[in-house]
Amino acid sequence: MAIGELVFASAVDRRVFDAEGERAPSGIYLAAAPGRAFPFVLHRAWKVPTGVVAEEVRIIDPTGRTVYRWGPAPRRMRGSMDLTVETDVVEDARFEITGTHLVSFILDDEIIGEIEVPVYVQEPQGKLPKRIEDGLKRSDVIFVGVEEDGRRRTIPAWFAFRNGKILVLSKREPGPEEQTVPGLPGASELVVITRRKAEGGHTALAEFPAVVRLLEGAEWEEAAKVLADRRRSRAGPPEESIARWRGTCEIAELTPVVPA
Repeated sequence: MAIGELVFASAVDRRVFDAEGERAPSGIYLAAAPGRAFPFVLHRAWKVPTGVVAEEVRIIDPTGRTVYRWGPAPRRMRGSMDLTVETDVVEDARFEITGTHLVSFILDDEIIGEIEVPVYVQEPQGKLPKRIEDGLKRSDVIFVGVEEDGRRRTIPAWFAFRNGKILVLSKREPGPEEQTVPGLPGASELVVITRRKAEGGHTALAEFPAVVRLLEGAEWEEAAKVLADRRRSRAGPPEESIARWRGTCEIAELTPVVPA
């Protein structure tokens, strides 16, 4: 016999949940696949005898892989005659593919209920939040790098910002000529930190993950022109810089994962 009953559950993009409340339809959004999900809400209502149980949530993708696990965490249940309602925001989930995912709700190692949740790639945003755009438009340098096994490696890097995307150059072999961004090539996601002047002369920081796409061919050439024009310390005409980068440097397009 099951330990209790899952009366209702959903996994909802936080923006949708904030707008529509607990009856909002399930759905999770990514900036790109594979990539990190925009924050989403795990909302559930339990009928379980009074006491403390271990609650856990697992998300399984269409191939059968467990791609995210929340908990187990202790929960005090109000009793079978009352609803125990829990709402948690997930900000660190990553997904490899889109499509219908299975979300399992577990108490004391027993699956009590499951729901199907669609995972989508969000259409490109027209604009980023003002604080993020200001930090990117008014800065010559961002801190960018990778986080692995709880350790972060970042460098100050010059960049270009265009149409809501960050373009950054990274030399494949580290050397004094150009910057080498930790995690490139290879990482599917980088961490970005921007700085901007806030009211009162203080410095405000904004930190966010960004999905990585390495550019090739014509896209690389177009981005190289943008970066060469942006480079303030460039010596010689833009064509010389581009010729030096060609074959030795990666150009990454970074898509910020930031709720609108």
